[in-house]
Amino acid sequence: MVDPLSDLSIEVESYDIKHEAYVYFDTSGRRCWTKAWFNGREKGENAIEITRLQAIKFINDEISEEDWLSRFYPKQMTVYHKAIEQARQQLLGF
Repeated sequence: MVDPLSDLSIEVESYDIKHEAYVYFDTSGRRCWTKAWFNGREKGENAIEITRLQAIKFINDEISEEDWLSRFYPKQMTVYHKAIEQARQQLLGF
């Protein structure tokens, strides 16, 4: 039996888990923090203090959000990647 959908390419990003990262500065602009939210959670992850240079690089898109989150929130990104892989396998029928 031939599967009529075997050549179908599935866009896994459309099943992506929402994740966001932001940077914040104190009023003097000297101290900076990053904060992340995964899967639409209202509270988000704990803020992490970062350098001003890191914050500026992130704001200027010199560091991708994926790389940023992997660096500062590695456990959460491991879970994220595992969930995406499981969704891919389910969609492809593995």
